[in-house]
Amino acid sequence: MRIIPLDNNIKNRYDSLFKIATHAFVNGLIPLLDLPEDDYIIISNEIFNPGHDMKIMDILLKGKNGYINIEFHKQPLSKSHLNRDFEYVLQCYFHYGETMDQKIVILDNDRKSVDKLQILKNLEYKADCYFTPEIDGATTLNIIKDKTMNNKILTDYEQYVFSILPLTNHGHDNVEKLVEELCHLTKELNIPEKNREAIAFCQMILVDIFVNNTTLKDKLMDVIRMTSSYIEERENRLRNISKEETLKAEKRAEKEKQKRIQAEQKTMQAEQKTMQAEEKQIQAEEKLKEIETIIKENTNDQKNQLNKKTIQKILAITSTI
Repeated sequence: MRIIPLDNNIKNRYDSLFKIATHAFVNGLIPLLDLPEDDYIIISNEIFNPGHDMKIMDILLKGKNGYINIEFHKQPLSKSHLNRDFEYVLQCYFHYGETMDQKIVILDNDRKSVDKLQILKNLEYKADCYFTPEIDGATTLNIIKDKTMNNKILTDYEQYVFSILPLTNHGHDNVEKLVEELCHLTKELNIPEKNREAIAFCQMILVDIFVNNTTLKDKLMDVIRMTSSYIEERENRLRNISKEETLKAEKRAEKEKQKRIQAEQKTMQAEQKTMQAEEKQIQAEEKLKEIETIIKENTNDQKNQLNKKTIQKILAITSTI
């Protein structure tokens, strides 16, 4: 079974935010979405039907009482959205023979969502929708602050709401200030480190969504890095890898430079040898011409012989070639 908690490259940041929070604090959904009390686990969210495209749900939970599919939507539900969500229910039943409940979480409650489909004349599918702006984030944040001051452990629900708090009914006019407050508060929470890591990932997305001030965004990203040992260690690893790669690249460049220098030196040496050889050839040709001249000037026409003195001159010249 394959679980896909994040969209590739976080293309849909809101989906990714909810998926990270759900994977980290799955039982926090019980009060959030009025789920039956159970110990839920997240299982494969793929529906494979031979001959058809693979369907990938946002979240699929399994409890003792069955399956629950959770779909997240930033925009109000359109008919096409609800058709797709309802198709997950049908595919699960027809292909696997399993029934499942479905909860739909919607971020935008300013506009009306399509909440039902007319399947037959006397049969309709009614969407069970929940809107994040209706979550009481303000009260939950106050509870979290009180618990933090008294070093009390947070519940899964409180950690879940804390992870998505700017999307709830938080009561703050300045969302940037709220995100800044949350980032600084995270390191004080009495929670396991793995939960803190999950919240840090959520806050990286929240900073990216809500903080427009570049200076503040960079500052908060630094706060998140220091809060999350995993992120800090990962970035240190990446920096070290980058340094190592840079050093390797510099060494490779230096080796290539030395090879080029050696090749250029060899080329220059070869050119010098060629020039020297050409000079010697010119000198030899000049010597030969000199010998020819001596022979012509000193040859005894009658006997066609060279005298001893002439031969000595020729030997002296040839010895220099």
